[in-house]
Amino acid sequence: MKMKAQLSLAAVIMAGLLASGCSQMSAQQVVEPPPAPAPDKVVLDCSKCGPAPVVKPRPVVKPRPVVRPRPQPRPPVVVRPQPRPPVVVVPPVKVPPVKAKGNYRGKIQIDQGVMKQYQQ
Repeated sequence: MKMKAQLSLAAVIMAGLLASGCSQMSAQQVVEPPPAPAPDKVVLDCSKCGPAPVVKPRPVVKPRPVVRPRPQPRPPVVVRPQPRPPVVVVPPVKVPPVKAKGNYRGKIQIDQGVMKQYQQ
């Protein structure tokens, strides 16, 4: 049997799981044996008994107070100033003059057609 809908397939699977779970639960039920009959109660005559012993209550014990050790005072922390690093004097770097190759011919004219190519 071919099923096209995933929802119907999932519903069939869940129904199968539910049915198998219910059948397993009904198989596991255990019948409890009936309780054993209670023995006959024996009635005692307390007229012949002596007075009941007096039970003294236990004395109330108060908990001991918690004794915490006192913190030991620490010696003060001495902050020593750190020595400054030595100052290094760097001599200025000498840059040689730039020599251009070729001759200066003036301002360069830029063609507008070339500019449109770069603007796109």
